[in-house]
Amino acid sequence: MGAEGMLHSGDYELIRPTHTAMGTPDLHKAFLRARANSIEGGTSEVMRNILGERVLGLPGDARVDKGIAWKDVPRN
Repeated sequence: MGAEGMLHSGDYELIRPTHTAMGTPDLHKAFLRARANSIEGGTSEVMRNILGERVLGLPGDARVDKGIAWKDVPRN
């Protein structure tokens, strides 16, 4: 919006929203979905790592499995 975004001509009255959180009236489901929504699709930490490594040229995290085939990577 740039400088035009500061020219808001409407009022700044606080209005309580009429819709519910996460689009559901079930408070329990909204609470449980709140954390999941921040994790789905990749976390912000992962995106920061990608930007740091690829765009800024920062060193990546230590990877002990770099030269190992996927089938040979130890798992829990």
